[in-house]
Amino acid sequence: MSAPIRLADTASLKGMALGFLAYSLFAVHDAVVKGIIMELPVVQILFLRSLVIVVITLSIGRAGVLTGLRLSPNKHMMLYRAALTLAAWCMYYSTGRYLQLAEMTTLYYFAPVFTIVLAVIFLGERLTLARVSAAAIGFFGVIVACNPVGMSLGWPSLLVLAAAFCWSVAMILMRTISKSEGTLVQTLAINLCYVVVMGIASIFFWQPMDARSIAFVIVAGLIGGVAQYALVDAARLVPAGVLGTVEYSALVWAFVFGYLFWREVPSTSVYLGAALIATAGLLVAWNERRRAPVLEMP
Repeated sequence: MSAPIRLADTASLKGMALGFLAYSLFAVHDAVVKGIIMELPVVQILFLRSLVIVVITLSIGRAGVLTGLRLSPNKHMMLYRAALTLAAWCMYYSTGRYLQLAEMTTLYYFAPVFTIVLAVIFLGERLTLARVSAAAIGFFGVIVACNPVGMSLGWPSLLVLAAAFCWSVAMILMRTISKSEGTLVQTLAINLCYVVVMGIASIFFWQPMDARSIAFVIVAGLIGGVAQYALVDAARLVPAGVLGTVEYSALVWAFVFGYLFWREVPSTSVYLGAALIATAGLLVAWNERRRAPVLEMP
């Protein structure tokens, strides 16, 4: 008799690969946006970036994706998710003028710890010892990263944490929506909301753009679109705990890009905080992966 084929392992490997791709691309995307954050308003950047994603999505899906969106039973949930992620993006990128990329990313990646608590409240998941421990370690990591001795927990840091909370709620919605909704439809829906809201807001803040700025927003749209698509597909294949294993890869890229492009050298406290927050996420990922049931094919 041949050895059993572990279907769950195959799905997990594919999902983790997609998750690694998504979060690595998000890190590149953040670096691109930070490169023009001093030249253009956040609302203008998000409007143009999202417009690029909408054009690409329609070019791929054509009439089919529009029909899917029109007939979708998840329109309200996708609208809520769009509002939450939009709030998260605006708060997060507004701090780009005041925080280093590594600081921004370190604080933002407290989001998986928020997700643990939210999953218990909204999805009925168990509050295990590992989850409580991870939440405590992650919270301490944020305090260390903010370096309370040398830097107060000012409004830029608080904005990043608020963005992380909004992102966590949006991820809960995304995992629910993905059970019955196509990836392309979700990508189109969320970016259409961005285009409408940010397009109206941009009227009051619009700044002239040169060739460099235009190139940056186009690149951000291309990278962001692929990252969004990969993230939705990853969430469909693996549980939050397994996906958390690769989510923290973006921390490494943030340190690398911050140094290469802006010669940002984070303080020791930021490195320590990042390590603690990553440890919190990996602890949850290991625990969830160990407890997850495995399907086998004889």
